[in-house]
Amino acid sequence: WGLHLRQWQLPDLLKFMVWGVIITPMINAWYSTLVGSLFGVVTDRFFENAALIWLGDGMGVLVLTPALLMGVTELRRTAGAVRHRLPWLMELCLCLGLLVSVSGVVFGSKTGSAIAKYPLEYLPFPFVVWSALRLDLRGTTFASFLVSVIAVIGAVHRGGPFITKAEGSLSEAILLLQAYIAVISVTALVLSVVVTERRQSEARLARSEASLANAQQIARLGNWDWELAGDAHAASELRWSNELYTLLGYPVASVVPSQRLFLERVHPGDRDRVTRAWQAAAAEQQTYTIDYRLLLPTGTERIVNEQVQIEPTCLTGTVQDITERKQTEAALREGETLRATMYRYLSQELAEQLLQSGTTSLGGARQFVSILFADIRRYTTLSEQLEAEAVVTLLNTYFETMVDVIFEHRGTLDKFIGDAIMAVFGSPLYQADHAQRAVAAALQMQQQLAQFNQRQQQQGSPTIQIGIGINSDDVITGNIGSSKRMDFTAIGDGVNLTARIEGATKLYGCPIIISENTYQLCQETLWVRELDYVRVKGKSQPVSLYEVLGLRSQPLSSQQQQQIACYHQGRQHYQQRRFQQAADLFTQLLVDNPADQAAALYLRRCQQLQQQPPGPSWDGAWQLSAK
Repeated sequence: WGLHLRQWQLPDLLKFMVWGVIITPMINAWYSTLVGSLFGVVTDRFFENAALIWLGDGMGVLVLTPALLMGVTELRRTAGAVRHRLPWLMELCLCLGLLVSVSGVVFGSKTGSAIAKYPLEYLPFPFVVWSALRLDLRGTTFASFLVSVIAVIGAVHRGGPFITKAEGSLSEAILLLQAYIAVISVTALVLSVVVTERRQSEARLARSEASLANAQQIARLGNWDWELAGDAHAASELRWSNELYTLLGYPVASVVPSQRLFLERVHPGDRDRVTRAWQAAAAEQQTYTIDYRLLLPTGTERIVNEQVQIEPTCLTGTVQDITERKQTEAALREGETLRATMYRYLSQELAEQLLQSGTTSLGGARQFVSILFADIRRYTTLSEQLEAEAVVTLLNTYFETMVDVIFEHRGTLDKFIGDAIMAVFGSPLYQADHAQRAVAAALQMQQQLAQFNQRQQQQGSPTIQIGIGINSDDVITGNIGSSKRMDFTAIGDGVNLTARIEGATKLYGCPIIISENTYQLCQETLWVRELDYVRVKGKSQPVSLYEVLGLRSQPLSSQQQQQIACYHQGRQHYQQRRFQQAADLFTQLLVDNPADQAAALYLRRCQQLQQQPPGPSWDGAWQLSAK
């Protein structure tokens, strides 16, 4: 049952009584008597001798063992905490002092004295009970031990009430004394253990309540208990926990709990629902779980979850603040919606980077980026030749192919405009090489288009051609829309210019045309032909246009280089007003390459300007009227 006497409980005491006080001494008594009988020491009164040995040993164990255990396990601990246990020690000294005094008077009285004739042997008993109730097992052990020692010493000196009761017979007095010691020790130990158990239970309960209160505070969880009285379930008492006062915005214990005060804190829009739920629980014994809003005096709005359980005589409810959880769930839903939205115009890798950066809110910023427009040529004619379903299928397949290329080069899909695609490079995440990425994407789009057309021909379906315009400029980019629906886009004059450049691909018959800004950013990596110097519709400042011929990693043939040089020389004559020399060079280009639509365009201009020479302010720029 363990050596730590202070931790004994009633089962430990019962095991000690059975094994230590009854069974073990009894075995020893019968063994000693049997051995004494075999050696002729005990010749008669065999059973009486065994009973005397058992009673003596048992009472010795009952009195001395708790004292020894207390001395071995508690003296050092008590000595180290004297200052902290001073009130307990003072009470112990007072109780034991009175006990010794009273016991000395009772058991030290001579047989001839008047006091010895009265049955005062239980006069020390109240002090033993005092020690059991107030001084735990340590005090009880000392008290029982002292009473036993004083009673034995008094009997040996032929004093006390037991000698009187035994008419002077010491042996009978010892038997009576042992019975007395057994009664007082057992009673004191049992009482002390029961009191100790209760104190330990109360301490555990207090710790549990403190832990529960702490957990409720951390979880922002309050509770209420509503006692019901009578068959009509009329409310007799309503109790709130401290945390519930806090949740409702009342100082703790500042008001008497009531339904009216509770409902005052419920949001007006939810008050009827909460009232009906309470009424159903009280009248029909229906449990419920409900979420609603609290509106505190400060104007703060909180969301709580209330759950109610039905007991035979009361309702028990818990109210937990779930505002943060609801906000987190809303943020997660918004995040998933935002992620799904961004996956529409960004590659998955780029979308995740943008989400981690935290720059996904509404709003825009001015950035220098590269914009790409791609448009299907003669789309109206194509759509008139095909059924609507075939047009949709063709567009979906084409868009899927082109968007994959844009994402591969870490571009952002801005939008689809009919059959046109608008993409942005360098936003929303910054890219120093956005111009190179845009041009590389345009070249790969043309390559993918060739493979797309090959599949179309194999299926007996019409092929398509596209024109791509690219411009690098300062524009405003960002998430534009509303909190419920927003899209990434770019706006500004730079975007409008890109659309005009893409439109110029039809005029010049070139697959890819870039602006001067884009060319300056990637001229080291591209083969280009300086196409023209034009004013687009809506802008007064002329810009240079360049036809992209390929990457410098793929060398041009000598014939291509000669044609580029001839075209460049022709443009120089043109800008210097030598229109006849320019016309001769463009005519030569058309002889070598009749499909050179740009050379044919310049030839017509030279012929027109020869007939109607430009004024002195002419700067060589041509006005593009088409969008």
